[in-house]
Amino acid sequence: MDGQSLIPLESINAVEVFTGPNLDDLLAKIRQETASIVPDVSTAGGRKEIASLAYKVARSKTTIDDAGKSLVEDWKNQAKVVDAARKKARDYLDALKDEVRKPLDDWEAEQARIEQEIAAKAEADRLAAIEAERQAAETAAAEMARREAEIAAREAAIAAKEKAAADALAAEQAAKARAEREEAIRKEAAAKAERDAAEAIAAAERAAAEAKAKAERDAEAAKQAAIAACEKAARDQAEAIRQTEERARKQAEQIERDRLAAEERERVAEEKRAANKRHAAKINNEVVADLVKAGCTEETAKLVVIAIASGRVAHTSIAY
Repeated sequence: MDGQSLIPLESINAVEVFTGPNLDDLLAKIRQETASIVPDVSTAGGRKEIASLAYKVARSKTTIDDAGKSLVEDWKNQAKVVDAARKKARDYLDALKDEVRKPLDDWEAEQARIEQEIAAKAEADRLAAIEAERQAAETAAAEMARREAEIAAREAAIAAKEKAAADALAAEQAAKARAEREEAIRKEAAAKAERDAAEAIAAAERAAAEAKAKAERDAEAAKQAAIAACEKAARDQAEAIRQTEERARKQAEQIERDRLAAEERERVAEEKRAANKRHAAKINNEVVADLVKAGCTEETAKLVVIAIASGRVAHTSIAY
């Protein structure tokens, strides 16, 4: 045992520790070593012994971890050697495969070239036949179009003659129908004028009667409105007085509530400031105690805490 670790360095066999059940036994042995010491924080020697034991546990962790790291590095180096040999074998055998297969590849390439030439000639022959068929079809289509144009011209001449006759008959029939419609409209307009005159006289008589009745109703309504306006003005004045008194009462109550709320907020704020001050003092005292445990004098520890709390120490703060 090296004095700074709970396990002897010479006892670390990385392969046995990390590939079998020995790691659990080793960890159990370290725990047993720590259990043999009864912590006593009431004395400086006891606190120093606890700090020393914790340091030895940390050193034991580093010793085990370094042994495992060394083992992994050895395995990685061995894997690199194997990977290099594998690549060499792959490259060599790929080249040998290409060398062995080259005669067959050359023959297959020549066969593919011959097949491409045959296919190209067949395609050219097929395209030539298609072009010949297209030209023949165009010649036949042109002849058919010429014949269809002649037939269409004869049919258009006949249709134009028939349309001229139909247009003349339609114009004669339209003129006769227009004259009949105009006569019917004239008669209907005369009858409507008579009906409109009778209706206008009756409407004027009804309007005069309705105007008289409306004037009587309007006079009565004006009288009732004047009475209602006087009554409403009295009610409005009483309501305005009541509302003014109510607003004054509510305003006084609100002022009193605001005063009490302000006093309550100030009391809560004062209690919160006092609690924060007590909490900060407690935290600062705990930090001073920890610094004293770490080896500072109490005066130095207090100066350090004051410097940190006032923000004069860069990258450092106290979590309250």
